Amino acid sequence: MYIIHVLKDVEAMLFLRLLYVSIIPMYSYLRVFGSMFDQVIYFILGFMGALIGSMVGLGGGSIIIPILYLLGFPPTLIVGSTKLAVFANSLVSSYRYSREIDLPRKLYYAIAIPMIITAFIGAYLVVLIDKRYLVLILGMVIALSSIRLIIPSKGKKDPSERGKLIVGVISGTISGLIAGLTGLGGGIINVPMFIYVLRLDPHLVVSLSMACILPSALSSVVRHFIDGIIYWQLAIPLSLGAAVGGYTGAHITLSIRKDLLRRIIGGVLLIVAIRIIISSIYP
Repeated sequence: MYIIHVLKDVEAMLFLRLLYVSIIPMYSYLRVFGSMFDQVIYFILGFMGALIGSMVGLGGGSIIIPILYLLGFPPTLIVGSTKLAVFANSLVSSYRYSREIDLPRKLYYAIAIPMIITAFIGAYLVVLIDKRYLVLILGMVIALSSIRLIIPSKGKKDPSERGKLIVGVISGTISGLIAGLTGLGGGIINVPMFIYVLRLDPHLVVSLSMACILPSALSSVVRHFIDGIIYWQLAIPLSLGAAVGGYTGAHITLSIRKDLLRRIIGGVLLIVAIRIIISSIYP
């Protein structure tokens, strides 16, 4: 009887060992497979956000951020990780646009320099303040602006060079602060200002907006890195997808007619504005 019990114990131990040897590698494989699947999803999300964003002068954060909220990521990590994707999008798309469109340098500096400063400040404030009411007001303003872009307006006198620079400084200051606070690219403010106030050509608007986003996004990324709110397992696949999407979107935009591009910009901004308003009311 004793020998029988010993044999049963040995048999049980061998069974458990076999179970361990079989299940642990399978569990590890499923975990790795799941991680790879997640990163493919993040890559696709970054690609789609940057594809649409680079076509209309946005960083792509307005498309990426709400989906990441639905996936359950913490708000601060969403802002930090998305900003790296916005930087990748603006870097690649700006390069593509620069091969076809020359930017007005004085206007660019008037917009980009205050954007860099206020983006860094906004990125610092993101962990300190509740930005819901600010975002609600922003959404309403953008909605009104987008409607004006969709509906053709009567011709107005173009502002003077000095007037353009003043408007550029104001636009850059506001858009940089909004970009740092929310994780958006800043184009959400600049694009309506460039088209409706500065009366710029739609293709130049998109190219200028993406170029202005580039240094301010870098400034925010540095601040988020210091604060430790970039989740690299999310940020890296998002950014790789954004780089591919940014180049593709810029290439498509350069082949679109001006009047059609203006309406596309207005339509995308209106959708983004509605999303912003809803998310601020029902967080």
